[in-house]
Amino acid sequence: MTIEETVALKGGKYADSVATVTGTQATNYRYLVVNEDAVFTTLTDMADTDIIAEWGISGKTLKSGMVIAPASGLAFKTVTVASGSVLLIKL
Repeated sequence: MTIEETVALKGGKYADSVATVTGTQATNYRYLVVNEDAVFTTLTDMADTDIIAEWGISGKTLKSGMVIAPASGLAFKTVTVASGSVLLIKL
């Protein structure tokens, strides 16, 4: 299944440079796929865990095709993309 098919099937959200997406339990964004090489300024889960610190990716560029999810298994709460673009995927 392609990323596009997954987004269409499960529902999701596209975010690009300087976009902030705020998730809720209802939106249930469980993982994100890097669409274009991306840098993040904010990544938190529903418990407000700093995922950037958790994964050690502060100031780092994540390459296209990479997938990231909170280690807690909780949904994303806040995703702010400094550059690039991502797809947030629901479960």
